Order: sequence, then C-alpha cells, then structure tokens
Amino acid sequence: MQHHRIDTLRQYLLLIRLPNVFTAPSDIMVGYFATIPLVETNGFHLASLMVSSGLLYIAGIVLNDYFDIEVDRRERPFRPLPSGSIPKEHAMAIALAAIAAANIIALAASPTSFAMSLTLTAAIIAYDYRLKRGRAAAFSMGSTRFLNVILGASIVMSASSGIGTAIFAAALLFAYVIAIMILSRKEVGNEKPKVFAAFSIIFGVIASIVAIGLLVQFQWVFLMNLAIFTAVMAVIFKQLLTATSGSSVPQAVKNMVLSIIILDSVFVAGTAGLLYSLSTLLFIIPAVLLAKKLYVT
Repeated sequence: MQHHRIDTLRQYLLLIRLPNVFTAPSDIMVGYFATIPLVETNGFHLASLMVSSGLLYIAGIVLNDYFDIEVDRRERPFRPLPSGSIPKEHAMAIALAAIAAANIIALAASPTSFAMSLTLTAAIIAYDYRLKRGRAAAFSMGSTRFLNVILGASIVMSASSGIGTAIFAAALLFAYVIAIMILSRKEVGNEKPKVFAAFSIIFGVIASIVAIGLLVQFQWVFLMNLAIFTAVMAVIFKQLLTATSGSSVPQAVKNMVLSIIILDSVFVAGTAGLLYSLSTLLFIIPAVLLAKKLYVT
C-alpha cells in the first residue's frame, strides 16, 4: 500500500515536470527587481507572483500532456497519462485548479498582475491547444516565457519604473527559449546545422547582455553570473559538436531548460545585486536534484 502511494505521487510529480517549475519563479524575480527598488520590496507581492507563476507553469505542462495524449500513446507510452497511471479527468482538474488559484493569487497582488496573469493564461492555453503544432510553436513558447517575466514586473508598469529593463530581459529569454525549441526539433540526418543555429542565438543573447548591461550600468556582479552562464553554454555546445549521434540532444535540452535559472540570475544581479542573484540561483539546487529522478522534457 505504501509503495503504491509513493508510486502514485511520483506519477503526479512526473506529470507536472516538477524540476522545471523552479524556472518560473526565477523569471518573476527578473521582472520584479527590474521595476521595484530594493527599498520598496514587498515580500507579499513577490511571493504572490512567484506562486502564481509556478501554478501557471504547472497548468501549462499538464495541459500539454493532456492535449498530446494520443501522440504520447504512440511515442511515449510510459508517461503518466498514456500509461493510465493518472486519469485524463484528474489531469484536467489539476490544470483548471492551478489556473484558478494562480489568477486569484495574482489578483491579490494587484489588478495589473491579475490582467497579466490572465494574458499569460491565454497564451499558455493557445500554445498547448493548437499553436505548438504549427510554425508558430517556437514563437508561442517563447512568448509565454516573455509574459512570465512581465508578470513579475506587473506591480509597477510605468515608463519610469524600469519596465524597459524588464522588457529587454524578457526579450532575451524569449530568444533563448526559441534556441531551445530549435535544438529540440526532431530531424533526420545531420544535427549540426540546428546546433549552430541554436547557439548562434544563445551567444547573441550573451553579447546583448554585455552590451546593454554596460550601457544601462548594471551592477558589475552581473558579469560573474554571466560568466557562469556562458561557461555552461560553452560546455553544452562542445558536447553537442563532439557527439557521434543525436542522443546527446535530449540531455542538452534538459540542461538548457534548467539553465534558465542561471540566465535569470544574470539579470537579477544587474538590477538587484549579488545577494538577490544568489537567491535566484538557489532555485537551481532543487531543480537539478529533482531532475536526477524526474524527467524534464
């Protein structure tokens, strides 16, 4: 009985891709600290937006599997929904409950946060229900990450509040997600062209951060976090180039998804300093540890 309960819990954790969930609140910290001065930090607002973001991420992941169940029955029959470990009805109930809770919590933060949460909800549903199957898939997925950062900035959304910095960070996260989507595409034959395409975008993101970071006078510690992110990307790039087959791509995609937290910490370092950037980086610890036991992609 105890073993059955543990296995059931594991299936639900697999369904929501628990390691990935930690990349959502780190986005919120990017938007929040780009627009809110440290002396005006409101713990309730920040926590509310982080929880709302995490719940919307869970909803999006669950809806992804819900709408993909027929494909997964052919290609990934071991997953919780196609295997029958979790009924479809339960999955939909989880998604709807997460969406409802996320939007209520966002409303508690501010009316603009509620509006942004609703916008992000619509983008998530549009991606899962239809857009992920078309040419707009990468754009749509990147847009959800963009909107998630802006959700973090939603408490104060005025021209003088640093919203420009939040939009800049969100745009680069958008580009980074598109690079991940390019790399994760299934292709027959040589994998190298998509590797070069993806990492051309990523190294463009890095160059943009250096240029804009110096231009808008980010706190210098952003360079330390950026060095960590660049080193991780360089290692992944080298591994993909030296791999003898496409079998290394799934692991690379997994590492790149979790590295969103490192990228987020770069922006937080620039706007809020070392302490808050380290707080952001802490999200990678549970993400990496859980990823050893639970799949990410």
